[in-house]
Amino acid sequence: MNKKYIYLAAIGAATLAAACSEEKFDASGKGSLALSATLSSDVEVVSRATDQELAESCKILISNEKGLVRRYNGIAEVPATIDLVTGSYVAEAYAGDSVSASWDKRFFKGREDFEIKAGETTPVNLACKIANTVVSVNYAEGLDEVLSDYTMTVSHKRGSLTFEGRTDAKGYFMMPSYSKDLTFTLQGKQINGDDFTYEGVIENAAPATEYRLNVTYTKQTNEVGGVVFSIKIDKTEIEVRTDIKVIAAPKIEGYDFDIANPITGEPGKFGRKSVYITSATKIDNVELQSEWLANIAELGGTECSLVNMNETGRTALEAAGINFSYNYNEEADNTIVQINFEPEMLDNLAQGEYAFAISATDSRSATSTATLTFSVSDAPVLTLAAGTVAYHDAVLRAQLAKDDAGALGFNYRRAGDAAWQHIDATATGGAGSEITATVQGLKGNTTYEYCATAGDFTSAIIATFTTLDDQLPNASFEEWSTSGKVILPSASGKVEFWDSGNHGSSTLNKNITDKSSDYKHSGNYSAKLVSQSIVVFGAGKFAAGNIFIGAYLYTEVMDGVLGWGRPFTLEPKEVKLWAKYTPGTETKKGTGTHLSGDADEGIIYIALVDDTMMTWDGNNQTNQKDWPQVVRTNADYQWFFNKNGANVIAYGEHVFTAATEGDGLIEITIPIEYFKAGVTPSNIIFVASASRYGDYFEGRENSTLYIDDIELVY
Repeated sequence: MNKKYIYLAAIGAATLAAACSEEKFDASGKGSLALSATLSSDVEVVSRATDQELAESCKILISNEKGLVRRYNGIAEVPATIDLVTGSYVAEAYAGDSVSASWDKRFFKGREDFEIKAGETTPVNLACKIANTVVSVNYAEGLDEVLSDYTMTVSHKRGSLTFEGRTDAKGYFMMPSYSKDLTFTLQGKQINGDDFTYEGVIENAAPATEYRLNVTYTKQTNEVGGVVFSIKIDKTEIEVRTDIKVIAAPKIEGYDFDIANPITGEPGKFGRKSVYITSATKIDNVELQSEWLANIAELGGTECSLVNMNETGRTALEAAGINFSYNYNEEADNTIVQINFEPEMLDNLAQGEYAFAISATDSRSATSTATLTFSVSDAPVLTLAAGTVAYHDAVLRAQLAKDDAGALGFNYRRAGDAAWQHIDATATGGAGSEITATVQGLKGNTTYEYCATAGDFTSAIIATFTTLDDQLPNASFEEWSTSGKVILPSASGKVEFWDSGNHGSSTLNKNITDKSSDYKHSGNYSAKLVSQSIVVFGAGKFAAGNIFIGAYLYTEVMDGVLGWGRPFTLEPKEVKLWAKYTPGTETKKGTGTHLSGDADEGIIYIALVDDTMMTWDGNNQTNQKDWPQVVRTNADYQWFFNKNGANVIAYGEHVFTAATEGDGLIEITIPIEYFKAGVTPSNIIFVASASRYGDYFEGRENSTLYIDDIELVY
């Protein structure tokens, strides 16, 4: 078998360190890891967008006996070399989508043990094999003469796919850890009009393996119209067919400075500044664009191509004080470009700002851009872009241009306000060093502006920043979309933050959660949750109207498996929202004993959790461990949220024991109680249900809960 691979590679800041320093390792027991990964695919990938999706989804974990030491979310984060202390490690990689059953979603995973030795670079290639079990169907010639309207349904306990008629489609399955069998059912109409069903089992279905179901038949000569059907299963290791290199786009970085910030200085005091462009493949073009370049007549304009520049242009550029080198290593297939802005050019700049736009394009047409700005001024301080900006605080930054500039600080205000506030600041050193101050108590999702001060001087440059949004996305439930039969509480094409049980109920043409304009506090819609009975194969199943932060993972027989929670590190003191509740009073559904009385109860609760305190058992799949809470309603593998669990940092709830007053929504405030002082949450859980005990299939028909305008209060 001729195996080919998708190669994942990256080259970055560590490469610059190697290029600029002769001594890479110290003598205290450190070494380096050169990590690459290959994804073995069973299909030809012809779209570069698909390559990038795989690269961006590739999670790489490096662990030792003490636990996780490095985590990279996407190949772009992986440096060319990774410094590690000596010892034993394991590298793991996961890419693609782990979906129970899909026509196109594939999942790859790999694992490799390695050793780090002092003063050495250890090359490690993570061979990520496809983890899916693949099924295809082949029908014998002439089958249509004896069987019509035929379908083949293949399933396991977490999902199923139905092959309609003759098709070249392949089904991709992620097998549950607790059940390794795939069942298949062939259905159709025989020539005499009778219904036909043929069932079978693929036992112990293996990953990275394709099972081809070959449907054949034999006509019986001793019986008019008699036909005997059979299905032969061909099992083959998946053949790798893709040979596409997937790498990060070129990186453009300043040597000993952040290219995202202006380089500031007094006239005649800049010295040499260098920019490095690195790529894990060949760079085809580097373009430099600046109004300053118009001063060089030989270039004939404000832009030039460095890689493709003729000798005349190169000589003129070097004479003006800019030179460059281009180094492509064909054997290693990587490139380093160095651009030097020499003192004879920089130290002769008059006061003002000079911007140089740099773009680099590799052999795959991937392009990166950056702008290098020189700010020449005799001002004592120069305002820079803000540093870390959080929800309620931000780091203000400036650069000290002169020693003995006087008392340093910043003026800041909310954009649109008239009055400025002041905060003192300190410099990290003398002229050329950074000035910083941290402003606290800011409002979330708000734009502020600021400028640096020194003594009686106030910088004319005013910078802006916007604090992070401290509220939940789509908290007013204005954004909705539909995927197939499923109504989603998110706009089409957006990353989903909320989800509901619609994925399960919609298979029976019911959506238990939807937008509604009947009752709303603001905007056009609220979320409407309605508890309903759903009939499956003649058997009743009660589904509570619900909405939650997280995702519906899959359906397990007739029960949902949910992933609750999203990353969140803030500490709100309460949550406010608007709601209307009407309990159903019809016959009790379910067989549990949690609900008493004639009417139903609704519930809304919020929890802040720490995912490092979670415990898991052998039934968990890899994708389930990505969630701080997994809920399974299946009687054999029940997992429910426990508000007293070890991972719960804070909790608050509101239970609707009766219908809310009035004809519209009422405001509800839910205090949040904190149990663990000094522990920062990692995730937030929010759940609303029209039937409090819906997890146990208990409730009343048509219990209805409307919610709108959720606000976290700090």
